Amino acid sequence: MAEVLKDRLAARALEEGFSKMGICAPDAVPEAAGRLRAFLEAGHHGQMGWMAEREAWRGSAAALWPEARSVIMLAEVYTPEADPRAVLAQPDRAAVSVYAQGKDYHDLVKRRLKRLGRWLLDQAPAGTEIKVVVDTAPVMEKPLAQAAGLGWQGKHTNLLARDLGNWFFLGAIFTTLDLPKDAAEISHCG
Repeated sequence: MAEVLKDRLAARALEEGFSKMGICAPDAVPEAAGRLRAFLEAGHHGQMGWMAEREAWRGSAAALWPEARSVIMLAEVYTPEADPRAVLAQPDRAAVSVYAQGKDYHDLVKRRLKRLGRWLLDQAPAGTEIKVVVDTAPVMEKPLAQAAGLGWQGKHTNLLARDLGNWFFLGAIFTTLDLPKDAAEISHCG
């Protein structure tokens, strides 16, 4: 039954506008806490004190919500229709990062995640719970997305995927459902 629900969830995710879905366990990235600790101790977080303040949650998705059994990671492509570098030849125009050219992605992705989450709750056994996350919670989305098989973190620190490129937003649905997990993606950067 869980495999059938996962397949239906993946199909529904595509209907909602997501490009790809994968599932991992909340504790799928055990090395994250140590890497974060080293990053903070080296002072690489600069003036972003919130990173240190929420270190325990950020270092372990399982610590953020201990009841969660699965993390559904979703990707939404924002690849531009035109070459974003073209504006560089126009010194009277400002170059704005591609991800910031449209509506606020937090709102767009969160709206889709909530619709997908409501659909999942309607299909799931009574008592199932979810939490929806779009990069405003202390969650390490990129390592979780790699653990869920969506792509790998490149040398430029963005997530890359052979089928999506690297222009995509990430969102997560934490759930108390124990859904089948996907194989993690390996790094393909040399």
